[in-house]
Amino acid sequence: MIATAWRVVGVGFSLLVILAAGLLYGVDPQQTAFGGSFVGNDVFITYDLRTDDLTVLLLAVVGVVSACVQLYSIGYLNERVASYTALVTLFTLSMVTVVVSDSLFLLLIGWELMGACSYLLIGHYWERRDARSGAMKAFLMTRLGDVGFLFGIFVLGLGYDTFKISELGDSPISPGALTTGTLLILVGVIGKSAQVPLQTWLPDAMPGPSPVSALIHAATMVAAGVFLIARLYDVFLAAETTLTVLAVVACVTMLFAAFCAMAAVEVKRVLAWSTVSQLAIMFAGLSLGTDDGRHAALFHLLTHAAFKGLLFLCAGVLLHQVGSAAFVVLRRYTRRGALRKRMPVTFVTMTIGLAALAGVPGFAGFFSKDSVVEAAWHHARDGSTVGWIVLVSVCLTAALTAFYCVRLWLWVFFRTPALAGALGAFEDDDPMADLEEPDSSKLHEGSWLMLAPLIVLALGAVGLGYADGLHLNWAIALATTVLAVFGALPAYSLWRRGADPRPVVLEREFGVDPAYQRVLVVPVEWLARLTVGGDRDVIGAYVRATGRAGVLASAGFRKLQTGNVQTYLTAAVVGVVALAILAGVIGS
Repeated sequence: MIATAWRVVGVGFSLLVILAAGLLYGVDPQQTAFGGSFVGNDVFITYDLRTDDLTVLLLAVVGVVSACVQLYSIGYLNERVASYTALVTLFTLSMVTVVVSDSLFLLLIGWELMGACSYLLIGHYWERRDARSGAMKAFLMTRLGDVGFLFGIFVLGLGYDTFKISELGDSPISPGALTTGTLLILVGVIGKSAQVPLQTWLPDAMPGPSPVSALIHAATMVAAGVFLIARLYDVFLAAETTLTVLAVVACVTMLFAAFCAMAAVEVKRVLAWSTVSQLAIMFAGLSLGTDDGRHAALFHLLTHAAFKGLLFLCAGVLLHQVGSAAFVVLRRYTRRGALRKRMPVTFVTMTIGLAALAGVPGFAGFFSKDSVVEAAWHHARDGSTVGWIVLVSVCLTAALTAFYCVRLWLWVFFRTPALAGALGAFEDDDPMADLEEPDSSKLHEGSWLMLAPLIVLALGAVGLGYADGLHLNWAIALATTVLAVFGALPAYSLWRRGADPRPVVLEREFGVDPAYQRVLVVPVEWLARLTVGGDRDVIGAYVRATGRAGVLASAGFRKLQTGNVQTYLTAAVVGVVALAILAGVIGS
């Protein structure tokens, strides 16, 4: 199974090289129809493929991250490997289908396959209750968004009289249909990319294997939403209301998720909230409605794939050695900086990933984040309210991102200098609290099958920043660097004092899940019980009463068929006498 997966990845890389070479030497984008069917009167549904610069960019992201995940997984997993490898391969193929599609319906097929694969992979450790519940939550919340996505496809396709993506916009469409269709598509994007208000499924998907998390957060699933808006950008540009809604959702989400990441005590949960926040930055760039904003969003998507995939794989190495990525557990190893000393490759590569995420100058995330800030600044300078909102939100998010990156880095890899019980407030949550002090001498690096992908992605987390050319606005670069420093200093100060306070509102992640439980889950459960009770006690009661009446009637008629001839003759005589008497009464 592993050999088969590698063949698939190899074929994908070969096709990617051919496509990239063709575009490099000036070959025009191609659309190739390979099937189709008629629906309705004159609506023709095609199943077309498309290759252009956006396709090659996403294929590169998917191909590299998927190959790293496949290689890493060989050293990471030792159970249910066959099913895992098959699902990861299908997951990758589903994203490739989304990327190369020039048909809304073919894209929908890949879109839904990704949802099914994510459900199965998040629940890979199905014996764990948190894995099962996380998988179910991801499935339900993304399916909720996909309902809107499906209706959006019909509204746009029927409005433009075509379901071919490259032909959308070639014919007129009513403003109402355009706004409705794009808003419905946006609902699907919000669900798939875990934006407010459908954001809570992604952090709860962390019980799945770490390489799956890397694949979901870096190359598939959540990145598909950004790709889709970039693919339909000409359509969204004509829907100003939808872009405004996207800007508001993105700005709220990036700040909300950054605050949640500041309070999380599990490494993977911090990274999950970070993904939600960084995706919102990409959506904010797209919401500007400019070519610079689109370019900046895709540039950030590219760099994010490298450093976020790297961070999740590094977290997987920590899990492999320690058994849990919660700060309260890691602290038991970091009192003497054991993880940093015993696992130098993981330490260095994770440091690179966090530096790129925090926007440290010279790393990939610094350049791509600044490109979004610059695009927002240019748009705001032209008098756009949306531009100012995006600019302020991204700058605040940059400071918050630096805070939780430095906080995570210090708490995981460095000894707390002030207080031995630095996370004493969380000792009740420590699953190892009753165990003896762990022997840090048993810690060691993972195998090279796990370390090689870290090195490859670390190179991307540094080098991809220069792939766009060294275009730098020094004033913006200085401002964002100062913001990052302002965000990092409080995290360093708290670490020096051994304090890690979490306000209640942040610890509970603003109480969104409990609110959903009260407002949505409880009423649905009540309605479900009411429906079951009505079916059982009302409808079922009539059905059961009808059955019992039939049984009683048949029992009565059965008594008439005794098989006794004397009884039959007696009944006949009685009947004849009764009829005679009745006739006499009537005749008189």
